[in-house]
Amino acid sequence: MLDIWYTFPATMGEDRAWISYNHGYGEVAESDPRHNVLRIRLTLKNPTETGMPTNEEYPQLSKIDEMLDEKFSEVGRVYVGRVTVDGHRFFYFYLNIEEKQASEIIDEVTSKTSYQMQYVHEKDTNKKFYWEQLYPTDDDWQVIQDLKVLDSLSENGDLKDKEREVMHWAYFPSDSSCNQFAAWVKSENYELHFTGKDEDSSDCYTKFTHVGAMHLVDITNHTIKLGKKARELGGRYDGWETSVEKK
Repeated sequence: MLDIWYTFPATMGEDRAWISYNHGYGEVAESDPRHNVLRIRLTLKNPTETGMPTNEEYPQLSKIDEMLDEKFSEVGRVYVGRVTVDGHRFFYFYLNIEEKQASEIIDEVTSKTSYQMQYVHEKDTNKKFYWEQLYPTDDDWQVIQDLKVLDSLSENGDLKDKEREVMHWAYFPSDSSCNQFAAWVKSENYELHFTGKDEDSSDCYTKFTHVGAMHLVDITNHTIKLGKKARELGGRYDGWETSVEKK
Protein backbone atom coordinates (compact mmCIF):
# COMPACT_ATOMS: atom_id res chain seq x y z
CA MET A 1 0.00 0.00 0.00
CA LEU A 2 1.26 3.44 -0.93
CA ASP A 3 0.76 6.06 1.80
CA ILE A 4 -0.80 9.16 0.24
CA TRP A 5 -1.93 11.77 2.76
CA TYR A 6 -4.31 14.69 2.26
CA THR A 7 -5.48 17.34 4.72
CA PHE A 8 -8.67 19.36 4.47
CA PRO A 9 -11.04 21.46 6.62
CA ALA A 10 -14.49 20.11 7.41
CA THR A 11 -17.50 20.90 9.58
CA MET A 12 -18.39 18.57 12.45
CA GLY A 13 -21.61 19.65 14.10
CA GLU A 14 -21.06 23.30 14.99
CA ASP A 15 -17.26 22.99 15.01
CA ARG A 16 -14.60 23.49 12.38
CA ALA A 17 -12.28 20.49 12.03
CA TRP A 18 -9.11 19.64 10.14
CA ILE A 19 -8.89 16.08 8.84
CA SER A 20 -5.71 14.35 7.64
CA TYR A 21 -6.30 10.94 6.09
CA ASN A 22 -4.35 8.22 4.32
CA HIS A 23 -5.88 8.20 0.84
CA GLY A 24 -3.81 5.20 -0.20
CA TYR A 25 -5.55 2.99 2.36
CA GLY A 26 -8.78 3.26 0.40
CA GLU A 27 -7.25 0.99 -2.26
CA VAL A 28 -6.81 -1.90 0.20
CA ALA A 29 -9.43 -1.22 2.89
CA GLU A 30 -11.92 -3.80 1.61
CA SER A 31 -9.37 -6.64 1.69
CA ASP A 32 -7.41 -5.49 4.75
CA PRO A 33 -7.53 -8.28 7.42
CA ARG A 34 -6.95 -5.81 10.27
CA HIS A 35 -10.46 -5.63 11.71
CA ASN A 36 -9.90 -3.66 14.92
CA VAL A 37 -9.95 0.12 14.92
CA LEU A 38 -8.09 2.04 17.60
CA ARG A 39 -9.19 5.63 18.18
CA ILE A 40 -6.99 7.65 20.49
CA ARG A 41 -8.12 11.02 21.89
CA LEU A 42 -5.66 13.64 23.09
CA THR A 43 -6.78 16.89 24.72
CA LEU A 44 -4.96 20.01 23.56
CA LYS A 45 -3.37 22.09 26.32
CA ASN A 46 -4.10 25.59 25.08
CA PRO A 47 -6.33 25.50 22.00
CA THR A 48 -7.24 28.60 20.04
CA GLU A 49 -10.78 30.00 20.04
CA THR A 50 -11.53 27.75 17.07
CA GLY A 51 -10.34 24.64 18.92
CA MET A 52 -7.06 24.30 17.03
CA PRO A 53 -3.52 23.92 18.46
CA THR A 54 -1.29 26.97 18.76
CA ASN A 55 2.03 27.20 16.92
CA GLU A 56 3.80 26.52 20.22
CA GLU A 57 1.96 23.22 20.66
CA TYR A 58 2.49 21.84 17.15
CA PRO A 59 6.01 20.44 17.78
CA GLN A 60 4.79 18.42 20.78
CA LEU A 61 1.84 17.06 18.80
CA SER A 62 4.11 16.09 15.90
CA LYS A 63 6.38 14.24 18.32
CA ILE A 64 3.46 12.29 19.77
CA ASP A 65 2.22 11.51 16.26
CA GLU A 66 5.63 10.07 15.39
CA MET A 67 5.85 8.03 18.61
CA LEU A 68 2.40 6.51 18.18
CA ASP A 69 3.09 5.70 14.53
CA GLU A 70 6.44 4.11 15.36
CA LYS A 71 5.18 2.02 18.28
CA PHE A 72 2.10 0.71 16.52
CA SER A 73 4.07 0.01 13.34
CA GLU A 74 5.96 -2.58 15.38
CA VAL A 75 2.73 -4.56 15.80
CA GLY A 76 1.58 -4.36 12.18
CA ARG A 77 -0.69 -1.34 12.34
CA VAL A 78 -1.88 0.85 9.49
CA TYR A 79 -2.21 4.54 10.36
CA VAL A 80 -5.24 5.88 8.50
CA GLY A 81 -5.89 9.37 9.81
CA ARG A 82 -6.24 12.03 12.46
CA VAL A 83 -8.85 14.66 13.22
CA THR A 84 -8.37 17.92 15.12
CA VAL A 85 -11.58 19.47 16.42
CA ASP A 86 -12.93 21.33 19.45
CA GLY A 87 -9.70 21.24 21.46
CA HIS A 88 -8.90 17.57 20.78
CA ARG A 89 -6.85 15.49 18.38
CA PHE A 90 -7.95 11.99 17.43
CA PHE A 91 -5.62 9.35 15.93
CA TYR A 92 -6.99 6.38 13.96
CA PHE A 93 -5.23 3.03 13.47
CA TYR A 94 -6.33 -0.35 12.10
CA LEU A 95 -4.63 -3.35 13.71
CA ASN A 96 -5.20 -6.91 14.88
CA ILE A 97 -3.75 -6.77 18.38
CA GLU A 98 -5.86 -7.15 21.51
CA GLU A 99 -6.96 -4.17 23.56
CA LYS A 100 -4.55 -4.96 26.42
CA GLN A 101 -1.52 -4.68 24.14
CA ALA A 102 -2.83 -1.47 22.57
CA SER A 103 -3.37 0.00 26.03
CA GLU A 104 0.19 -0.84 27.07
CA ILE A 105 1.58 0.94 24.00
CA ILE A 106 -0.51 4.03 24.68
CA ASP A 107 0.63 4.04 28.32
CA GLU A 108 4.26 3.82 27.17
CA VAL A 109 3.87 6.80 24.83
CA THR A 110 1.93 8.75 27.45
CA SER A 111 4.73 8.25 30.00
CA LYS A 112 7.11 10.07 27.67
CA THR A 113 4.86 13.11 27.20
CA SER A 114 2.98 15.60 29.34
CA TYR A 115 -0.35 14.65 27.75
CA GLN A 116 -3.06 12.23 28.80
CA MET A 117 -4.68 10.06 26.15
CA GLN A 118 -7.91 8.09 26.12
CA TYR A 119 -8.81 5.43 23.60
CA VAL A 120 -11.51 3.17 22.18
CA HIS A 121 -10.56 -0.25 20.75
CA GLU A 122 -13.33 -2.03 18.83
CA LYS A 123 -14.23 -4.20 15.87
CA ASP A 124 -14.66 -2.42 12.55
CA THR A 125 -14.66 -5.12 9.89
CA ASN A 126 -16.22 -2.85 7.25
CA LYS A 127 -13.81 0.02 7.99
CA LYS A 128 -16.73 2.27 8.88
CA PHE A 129 -14.60 4.81 10.70
CA TYR A 130 -12.29 5.24 7.73
CA TRP A 131 -15.08 5.72 5.20
CA GLU A 132 -17.46 7.75 7.40
CA GLN A 133 -15.15 9.77 9.66
CA LEU A 134 -12.06 10.36 7.54
CA TYR A 135 -12.73 9.84 3.83
CA PRO A 136 -13.72 13.06 2.03
CA THR A 137 -17.14 13.71 0.56
CA ASP A 138 -17.41 15.13 -2.96
CA ASP A 139 -17.39 18.63 -1.47
CA ASP A 140 -14.39 17.81 0.77
CA TRP A 141 -12.51 16.44 -2.22
CA GLN A 142 -13.11 19.69 -4.08
CA VAL A 143 -11.62 21.61 -1.14
CA ILE A 144 -8.54 19.35 -1.32
CA GLN A 145 -8.12 20.20 -5.00
CA ASP A 146 -8.62 23.90 -4.28
CA LEU A 147 -5.94 23.79 -1.58
CA LYS A 148 -3.50 22.19 -4.03
CA VAL A 149 -3.95 25.04 -6.52
CA LEU A 150 -3.74 27.71 -3.80
CA ASP A 151 -0.56 26.14 -2.39
CA SER A 152 0.98 26.13 -5.87
CA LEU A 153 0.11 29.79 -6.36
CA SER A 154 1.58 30.67 -2.96
CA GLU A 155 4.81 28.81 -3.74
CA ASN A 156 5.13 30.97 -6.84
CA GLY A 157 4.84 34.21 -4.86
CA ASP A 158 1.18 34.96 -5.54
CA LEU A 159 -0.48 37.85 -3.68
CA LYS A 160 -3.66 36.13 -2.50
CA ASP A 161 -5.48 39.39 -1.67
CA LYS A 162 -5.29 40.61 -5.25
CA GLU A 163 -8.42 39.93 -7.26
CA ARG A 164 -8.08 38.47 -10.73
CA GLU A 165 -10.00 36.47 -13.35
CA VAL A 166 -10.53 32.81 -12.48
CA MET A 167 -11.39 30.36 -15.28
CA HIS A 168 -13.65 27.33 -14.62
CA TRP A 169 -14.64 24.27 -16.67
CA ALA A 170 -17.49 21.78 -16.47
CA TYR A 171 -18.19 18.73 -18.69
CA PHE A 172 -21.47 16.98 -19.53
CA PRO A 173 -22.48 13.86 -21.48
CA SER A 174 -25.29 15.65 -23.33
CA ASP A 175 -25.78 19.00 -25.02
CA SER A 176 -29.02 19.48 -23.08
CA SER A 177 -27.44 19.25 -19.62
CA CYS A 178 -24.50 21.35 -20.79
CA ASN A 179 -26.80 24.10 -22.01
CA GLN A 180 -28.82 23.97 -18.78
CA PHE A 181 -25.65 24.40 -16.79
CA ALA A 182 -24.50 27.27 -19.02
CA ALA A 183 -27.81 29.07 -18.48
CA TRP A 184 -27.50 28.57 -14.72
CA VAL A 185 -23.91 29.89 -14.79
CA LYS A 186 -25.09 33.08 -16.46
CA SER A 187 -27.91 33.45 -13.93
CA GLU A 188 -25.27 33.22 -11.16
CA ASN A 189 -23.40 36.20 -12.71
CA TYR A 190 -20.44 34.27 -14.12
CA GLU A 191 -19.12 35.38 -17.49
CA LEU A 192 -19.71 32.59 -20.01
CA HIS A 193 -16.87 32.16 -22.53
CA PHE A 194 -17.73 28.96 -24.38
CA THR A 195 -20.26 26.15 -24.58
CA GLY A 196 -19.86 23.35 -27.09
CA LYS A 197 -18.30 20.02 -28.00
CA ASP A 198 -14.94 18.85 -26.72
CA GLU A 199 -12.68 18.03 -29.69
CA ASP A 200 -11.19 15.02 -27.90
CA SER A 201 -14.44 13.37 -26.77
CA SER A 202 -18.18 13.35 -27.29
CA ASP A 203 -18.71 15.46 -24.17
CA CYS A 204 -20.05 18.98 -24.20
CA TYR A 205 -18.26 21.48 -22.00
CA THR A 206 -18.62 25.00 -20.79
CA LYS A 207 -15.93 27.52 -19.86
CA PHE A 208 -16.67 30.54 -17.69
CA THR A 209 -15.04 33.01 -15.28
CA HIS A 210 -15.46 35.03 -12.13
CA VAL A 211 -13.22 37.69 -10.58
CA GLY A 212 -12.00 37.14 -7.04
CA ALA A 213 -9.17 36.76 -4.52
CA MET A 214 -7.21 33.62 -3.67
CA HIS A 215 -8.41 32.94 -0.14
CA LEU A 216 -9.73 29.41 0.42
CA VAL A 217 -13.18 30.57 1.51
CA ASP A 218 -13.46 32.84 -1.55
CA ILE A 219 -12.65 29.97 -3.90
CA THR A 220 -14.74 27.27 -2.23
CA ASN A 221 -17.78 29.56 -2.20
CA HIS A 222 -17.65 29.10 -5.97
CA THR A 223 -16.30 25.58 -6.48
CA ILE A 224 -18.61 23.79 -4.02
CA LYS A 225 -21.78 25.14 -5.58
CA LEU A 226 -20.42 24.59 -9.11
CA GLY A 227 -19.62 20.97 -8.30
CA LYS A 228 -23.06 20.35 -6.80
CA LYS A 229 -24.88 21.87 -9.78
CA ALA A 230 -22.76 19.95 -12.30
CA ARG A 231 -23.46 16.64 -10.49
CA GLU A 232 -27.17 17.50 -10.29
CA LEU A 233 -27.21 17.72 -14.09
CA GLY A 234 -25.22 14.51 -14.57
CA GLY A 235 -21.91 16.18 -15.37
CA ARG A 236 -18.70 17.05 -13.56
CA TYR A 237 -17.02 20.26 -12.55
CA ASP A 238 -13.44 20.06 -13.82
CA GLY A 239 -11.71 22.69 -11.70
CA TRP A 240 -10.19 26.12 -12.18
CA GLU A 241 -7.03 28.02 -12.96
CA THR A 242 -5.82 31.58 -12.72
CA SER A 243 -2.79 33.79 -13.11
CA VAL A 244 -0.04 34.33 -10.54
CA GLU A 245 -0.26 37.94 -9.36
CA LYS A 246 2.91 39.39 -7.79
CA LYS A 247 2.28 43.12 -7.98
